[in-house]
Formats: sequence, structure tokens, C-alpha cells
Amino acid sequence: MTTIQPLVFTGFDPHRNALEESLFHTANGYLGVRGCPEEGAPQGVPSIRGAYINAFYDTKPIHYGEKLYGFPETQQGIVNLTDVQTVRLYLEDEAYAPLASGQVLDYKRELDMQKGHAIRTVRWRSPAGREVEVTVRRMASLAQRELFILHYTVKALNFSGRVRLVSREEGDVRNFADPNDPRVAGQSLQHLAVKEIRPLESGGLIVSRTLASNLQLAVAVGYTPPAGFSLWMEGQTSAIEGHMEGMLYQGQSIAFTKHVVFADSRRHQDPVGTALSLLKETTAHPLMRYEVLQREMLQQFWQHSRITVSGDPALQRSLDFSLYSLYCSVGRDAVSSMPAKGLSGEGYEGHYFWDVEIYVFPFFLMTSPDLARGLLSYRHAILPAAREHARAMGHQKGALYAWRTIAGPECSGYFPSGSAQYHLGGDIAHAFLQYYYATDDLDFMAHKGAEVLVEVARLFLDAGHWQGDSFRIDAVTGPDEYSCIVNNNFYTNAGAQDTLRGAARMVKKLQEAGKAGPVLAATGVTPSELSAFERAADHMYLPYDEALGIHAQDDGFLRLKKLDLHTIPKENYPLLLHYHPLWLYRHQVCKQADTVLAHYLYEDLADEDTMRRSYEYYEACTTHDSSLSRCVFSIMAARLNNIDKALAYFRDSATLDLDDAHGNTKDGIHTATMGGTWLALTAGFAGLRIKQGGLSLSPRLPRSWTGYSFPMMWRNSALHVTVTGDGCQVETLSGDPVCLAINGQPVQVSPGHPAHLPLKVG
Repeated sequence: MTTIQPLVFTGFDPHRNALEESLFHTANGYLGVRGCPEEGAPQGVPSIRGAYINAFYDTKPIHYGEKLYGFPETQQGIVNLTDVQTVRLYLEDEAYAPLASGQVLDYKRELDMQKGHAIRTVRWRSPAGREVEVTVRRMASLAQRELFILHYTVKALNFSGRVRLVSREEGDVRNFADPNDPRVAGQSLQHLAVKEIRPLESGGLIVSRTLASNLQLAVAVGYTPPAGFSLWMEGQTSAIEGHMEGMLYQGQSIAFTKHVVFADSRRHQDPVGTALSLLKETTAHPLMRYEVLQREMLQQFWQHSRITVSGDPALQRSLDFSLYSLYCSVGRDAVSSMPAKGLSGEGYEGHYFWDVEIYVFPFFLMTSPDLARGLLSYRHAILPAAREHARAMGHQKGALYAWRTIAGPECSGYFPSGSAQYHLGGDIAHAFLQYYYATDDLDFMAHKGAEVLVEVARLFLDAGHWQGDSFRIDAVTGPDEYSCIVNNNFYTNAGAQDTLRGAARMVKKLQEAGKAGPVLAATGVTPSELSAFERAADHMYLPYDEALGIHAQDDGFLRLKKLDLHTIPKENYPLLLHYHPLWLYRHQVCKQADTVLAHYLYEDLADEDTMRRSYEYYEACTTHDSSLSRCVFSIMAARLNNIDKALAYFRDSATLDLDDAHGNTKDGIHTATMGGTWLALTAGFAGLRIKQGGLSLSPRLPRSWTGYSFPMMWRNSALHVTVTGDGCQVETLSGDPVCLAINGQPVQVSPGHPAHLPLKVG
């Protein structure tokens, strides 16, 4: 396999520290640890010290000035875990403090995406002139999800002397907050209470519980000290320290390894027993064992997932970083999904949004179907909470998924841009249908997928109403959160139509296959209900403006006052941080793609000319304040053959975190944008579409590229797509023959028999 270049930052910039903590975090879908300085950050250097378990949360009350019926009373938020990052180094009587004193001679951070670890190397001269090189290698194990490993190396460059290392595990931790930014928690709170401190012979155990949700966390630590160094443990009120001391001679290196096992009560019946057992098991093996397993798992990942773009190394680095981050962020059990910031920070408080199904899910569906199925299993697991939410919102039937959630209940206290986003049900249903089209996994649909489809369809049927011969859905919010509580949002209605029709078809498909028993038992859906689904879908109202020749975003959007975005000062973006919501709601201004997104997902609802006019109209009034927006505009620009514009949007999306374009990557990476970057290439430039009728491609090639390629799975076959100036080639690497369409022309590929067609022109 081609070597994947590591992500490397050199030189220390204090203003960039918190950003680098996000970029160089280590995670494995269960556990994430920010890349914070082991010695701590001094005053004036931004740092957000944190570690997180996916879906491990605490609750806190939501305070309202005026609380009305059905408003959520509590909110869930991801918990900052026991701090296991701290290591203090003493050279004789001098504390190693490269960010606070002495002189930094060299500073380098590296994320090795083939080996799966982050490295921080600092060469430092102390105030007394001692020079030392400290290298710290971190890994969140992909083979053992509970395991985090920190390997700390010290090399004496110009001195010999006594060295002391103090490694600390601190249970007294708080969550980060910024009261001026709605994208993070507004109040810093402590969510963990230490219940037990237990020093072990060469490590320790800290047991904590969340204050409100009463979840248990056990953190077990084991040390392998440097050869010849003494080791002793000290237990304190809320912490455990491992002390190591010995001689270090000029030119010599010493190293110690810290194995940390995290176990939580949402996955483990006995977190303490699990943590201690796993610690014993992991410390019995050499570090190399986990490094080899890490490389092997990543080799498999890259083989099935990597996009390559010829002729643009900087863009390739961004693509590699995005896909690697997605793989390290995705939940691998039905308890968890993918937080908006992955496991790299506390932005959006660890909540799951509809972003997962629309922007992230397609990547896993086409590269790692097992992980995609896990994301859908999570949605099925929280279906009871979605039913409860629907009842709270006044619906007698169906399931209404929460806009922001961890364990199922709604976590947003601002319903106009929260619970009112009924389109989320359509987004989730779309993912289930896409899964079936791509995998033909009828058993999964029988036991989980069809139940979700039926309950979401029921919700749309109950939320809508008939007006004449059209079915309409009022008082909802679409993806554009600058237009709230509108009637007949085009995106929502299009998703509802797809859900209603898809649910009816899926139940009938299961009945024909003799597999409808589970969904009939779970839902009691009747033939008359299925007919009602189909009738509402067939008569769904999709707003259209005859004068402009475009689909209206909703019934009222085109009647609002127009806003010239060029008159707004750059420092006033994003608008949500500088303007009252009502001011935004009164103008034709979009936070992100809405109708344009609908034209991508449900492209058969509009002809080419309508799409083009809609694209141009909404582009002029979209701020892209949401990181989800530019990738969609890239996809549709490619769809409309404006390849230069598609490439510009694509670059903005692909480099968002590495360039910190939105100024908030310090709070965590943007996982949905990373998924959207994959979509912008595969669905945009390559024209990949997954429909009931099968798989299709319509590839284009930007003029500045010599080519691109990507692997994908289709049912039981592994495919590889290569696009160059000579055309598009699709080959089957393994599995059954595959029928697909390239530029509308049906072709069949099988092992040893690829298909090659010229690119689409015009």
C-alpha cells in the first residue's frame, strides 16, 4: 500500500495549542484522549484538558425563564473523564516545563495514520543549561477499545544526573465551558465524584460515579518503569501518583509505559472487575503487540477506504486526516453513534445529530458496512425514547427522534431549531433505505430497519394534514436553522415522502419474502396504514415558485426581505453569534444548504433546469455558517457540471479543521464535514448514487487533477473506481459480478473483467 504521510506540525505557537490538542487527539470509537501537554499548560496558553467515552454522559437540569408543556427538563452531556495525561519530569531539582521556562530548541507533533498513534517531541534547554529530548507516543487501541497507552521517553543530551518522573491520575475534573458560544456548554460543571482510590503494586485504580445519571467509571493504571528505576505509588484524596526515580546519563534514553484501562457501566456489568482484569491482561503483553495490531487494523481500513487524488499532496493529506478521524470516532456498539466533534473535544457536548445519517453514514456504508449497521442499530436501540418524544410533542402515533441526544431524549432547550427539525426522521429513514439498497440485507430490515421506517412514517402521517388533494406538513424547521417554524419545508416534505413510500415498500417486500413477522409484531402495522402511507407520499406537497422556476425552501421563505450578505462585516460571522434569531428568521438568509441538499438526496423530484436555478438562487443567500454546507454545494456544483466551483467548495470543506476555518476546532474536529468531504468526491465528482434501482456513477474530473480513485463495497463485492483523463474504470477486486450504470449506460463488472467508459462531457 502507498505510504500515507503523517500529519506534522512543527514549532510551538501558544495560540495554536488548544487546536493541536484536538487535531492530535487519539481515539478508537469508544475512547478519546485530547493531545494535551503532559506537563500541563501554563497560564496564558489555551488548553482544554479532556478525555471522553462515547455515550458516557451525565445529566443536568435545563433552566427556562418560561417553561411550557413538553419542554425537556434535563440535558445529557458527555463527561470529561479522569485525567490520565499528567507526567511531570524533574532533572535534578529542575522541573521540565518547556511551555513556561527555559528554551524550546525544537518542537514537533506528528499523527501517524498508518501506525495509529500521536507523537510529541520536544527538545528543551533548562534555565540551568541542561538539554533534554522528550518524546511521548500515545495510542488508543483499536484492538482493545478500553485501552489507552502512553509511552514516555527521555534522552539526556548534555548532562548526567538524577531524574524523577511523577505520573498522576486525577479524578477531580470538570467539563469545559464557554458562556458566549452556544456550540459548547455554557457552564463549567463537575460531573464525576471519586468513590474509591486504590493504589496497586505498580499502578492504581480510581472509581467514580456521575453525579446525576449515576453511571460508574473505573480507571485502572499500570506502569512499566524505566530499567533500573525505582517505582512507588501514592494514593491521595482524588488522585493516584506513580513516582519513578533513577540515574540518567548523557546520551542515554530511558522510557516508561503507562497502560490505562477505562471501563464504564453502560457497556460493562462490573466496570471495576473489567478494568482490573483487562489491566492484568494488557500489561502481560509487550507494547509491541498492540502496536502490531494497530498497524494491521489500519492497513485493512486504508485498503477498503482510502481516496487518492493525484497531483495535490496538500489535499491528499486533508483527505487522509478526515477519513482516519472518522474511523477513530465512530461508535462500534448499539450504545453509541458519532458525536458531532468525535471524541476529540466537548463541542456540542458529545451529542449526536442528524449529521451522522446524512454526512457520515454513507462513508461507512460504502467502505465498512458492519460499522454502518452499528450506527443504524443505535437508532433502533433508542426508538423507545423517540416514541416518548413524539407523545410529548402531541403525537398519538409514531416516533420523533431528538435533534440533539446521547441516550435518546431530546437535549435541546431551544425547540424552534431543535425538536422542530422533523426532517431528522426522514434523514434516519433515508439511511436505513440506503443500507438496504447497498447491502440487500433483508434480515436486518426485518428485525430493526422496518420497525424504524414504520414508526417514522406514522409520525409524518400524524404531523401532516390534508388540504384539498395535497398532503402538507406545517410548523417544522428544515436543515436551515436561520428559518424556523415554517410550513411545508421542501426538504422535510421530500424526506417524509421518501419515508412514507419506503416504509410501505419495505413491509410489502418483507411480506413477499416471508420475513414480516418481526415488524408486524413490533408495530402492528396494518394494510390500511400502508395504503395511507402511500397515498400521503403520492400527494405530498412540494412548494414550487412558478415565477422563479425553483422549489421554494418553504411556503414563506421567498416572501421574506432579501439580505445582501456582502453588507455584513466579516467579523459578524457566524451570524448566530451576533444577531437575534428573530432578525434572522425575517430575512432570506440560510445558515446552510437546505433545498440544495434536498436536490442532492432526492434528485428525481426536480429536472436539471430547476436544480440549476435553485442552486443559483440559494447560493446567493447562504452564509455557510454551518460546516455542513460547503460540501453539499460542492456536490451539486459537480452535478450541474460547474467543476471549478465544485472544486473550490470541496477544498474549503476538506481543509476546514486543518485550517481552523471556523475558529472552533479547539472544541473538537468536525466529523460531519469530514464525511461530507468523502461525499463531495464520491457523490460529487464521481456522481455516485445509490437507489432502489441500483448503483450508478457519473464521473467528472477537475482540470487541475490528473486523476482520483477510491474503493467501495456493493453488496458482497469489493469495487475500485479510477477516474483519469482517459475515462472511468470500475473493477471488481473480489466477490460477485456487479451490474451498475456509468453515465447512464448499464455495464457489468466481475473479477478480471473491469469496465472502462469515457468521462461525461457537458
